Amino acid sequence: RISAFTPNAGAVTGITFLLLIDDSGSMYDTLDSRLTTDPTLMRIAHAKDAVRTLLTSMTNPGDRVGLAYFNTSYHLLSRPTTDRDRIAGLLESIQRPAPDQAYTELYASLTLAAREFAGIEGRKAIIVLSDGENYPYIQNAGRTHPVFGNRIFRHTESITANQEEGNTIYAVNFGVGNIPDKNLKDIALQTGGKIFDARNRDELAGAYDTIHRQVAGEYLLTYRATLAPAEKKYVRASVASPEGETSVTRFYFASTVFGLPMSRLTLLLVIPFIMAGVLLWAMTLLRLERKGGPARLEVLQTQVGHPMTRVVPLTSAKTVIGGSPKADLTIVGAPQIREQHATILFDPKKKSYTVVGTGDILVNNQPVKTRTLESGDVIDVGGATIVFDDGKKDAK
Repeated sequence: RISAFTPNAGAVTGITFLLLIDDSGSMYDTLDSRLTTDPTLMRIAHAKDAVRTLLTSMTNPGDRVGLAYFNTSYHLLSRPTTDRDRIAGLLESIQRPAPDQAYTELYASLTLAAREFAGIEGRKAIIVLSDGENYPYIQNAGRTHPVFGNRIFRHTESITANQEEGNTIYAVNFGVGNIPDKNLKDIALQTGGKIFDARNRDELAGAYDTIHRQVAGEYLLTYRATLAPAEKKYVRASVASPEGETSVTRFYFASTVFGLPMSRLTLLLVIPFIMAGVLLWAMTLLRLERKGGPARLEVLQTQVGHPMTRVVPLTSAKTVIGGSPKADLTIVGAPQIREQHATILFDPKKKSYTVVGTGDILVNNQPVKTRTLESGDVIDVGGATIVFDDGKKDAK
């Protein structure tokens, strides 16, 4: 049964958008695919201008906008925020990629973009602008991807990831005579969105405006389900108007408890949950045995991906941990690890080491942004378990 029927829900609660922009090499050609050195004629310049127009047109203070771009890798510039001036300023961070970064990982980026909406309620949508098809690095460069390793993302992964998060994908094919990716329409339709063609700056701005007005003018339907959890069910909604009847069919996922088809906790589940909590508390007290020698980092394990090296001596004032090949400690094949995820800084006066995180990090299972390290501290960087050793021997 329908428990709520709210008109113009976007105007009441605000809408959350993520603007995802193609930054592959072809975006620096003209609209009709000619090479140019004039930055004002490049597709990327038109794309940035259209985004600025969209941001200016948003008048609902509850609307939030995030910004990301993709080429060989997925790059998040900002999670959704109400600070639209900040998003406009971040557009200048999108620059021509190096040749090995000029590929088009469309499916991977749409899959990874779904996570930016974690914890956000209400109406959520991704507007992806691309001028071509999915062009994976590993298939076309003939080398292992610097972040994804040997993994090749399928278009169905992006559909599932965004369906489970409740995101709608609107796709804009940008350029003159471009043929969009063969699966892009399916990705949009399967998540409740549409695909648009834009041949110039005005048409692109018009597509963004149409998407914004369409989402803002939607109705919010709340449906109280009567089914067992862990099932996938389809619901069809029909609306009758003087112009005729319109209907749409969507499916949704029912909730689970610890991944099991249950609607509430039972005693058998509570007991292991308590035991896990006790174990987690015990791990916060963990200090590993210290060894003699110079200060160093040692990788014990990684949940996703693998380290290029397992032991890194701390011989400089700054040691970078991340997914970039230029990092001092590189973790490859782990999409959740940023290019410069964490940095170990040495203070020669205090003879101390401090970890500073640009991404999410844990020290002894406690989330931190910065922390002075002690020998034996266990650092978690995107699922990689790393032990800090200050090189001092324990007193006898």
